[in-house]
Amino acid sequence: MAEVAGAYLVVREADPADWLVRFEKSPGFPAREWAENMASIYNRRLELGGGPPTPPGTRPPGYHP
Repeated sequence: MAEVAGAYLVVREADPADWLVRFEKSPGFPAREWAENMASIYNRRLELGGGPPTPPGTRPPGYHP
């Protein structure tokens, strides 16, 4: 997890510039807690051998912009 001006980012340790999710800081919203929870869930998934759901630089097969 990384903190930047106005937000918390959940990032991959190997490539912190390519963040997975961003939680904006705003009054009444626990952005840090959400980011910590998301990082925990993501790390548990990796520990179970799931790996990243989509390799960096690729799009999921069902991606529709």
